[in-house]
Amino acid sequence: MTHYFSLDPDGVMVHFQPQEVAFLGDILGVLGRLGHPDEDPGAARLDPPAYLEDPEADAEWRRFAGSELSSARRADRSAFEMVIEAVESSEDNEVVISNAEAEAVMRVVNEARLVLAARWGIDSPEAYDDIRPEASDALSFLGWIVSELAMVLGGSLDRP
Repeated sequence: MTHYFSLDPDGVMVHFQPQEVAFLGDILGVLGRLGHPDEDPGAARLDPPAYLEDPEADAEWRRFAGSELSSARRADRSAFEMVIEAVESSEDNEVVISNAEAEAVMRVVNEARLVLAARWGIDSPEAYDDIRPEASDALSFLGWIVSELAMVLGGSLDRP
């Protein structure tokens, strides 16, 4: 299995093949076209109710936390875009990024994984078996990135 991330004294080394960079570059378009949660299952998956049984409390929570969450997502997506552009323009498809940038990449890739799975109707492990092989490959790739990056970032906690 390919390793996309490794610890570096200055942060996290990122390495992707050109076709992987092209695929990852499309993530921001997917996330940028999210609709309203009532109409887009991807948006609903990213913004589930905080209070299932209390619509008023949920609306209040969204009023207080909604703009902060949106701002954090915009910052993550901006960092993700910079990382993808840096890898793409790198001669050897490798760059070293900070741990904070790596965390942003992990969150954005996970958002894309959740959005795509929701739009493709995956709401249980059994449903995963019924999707097209290309969709399964895409979700597996995104899941592998999230998993590997989490392990690498976890390893950085052991560094002095």
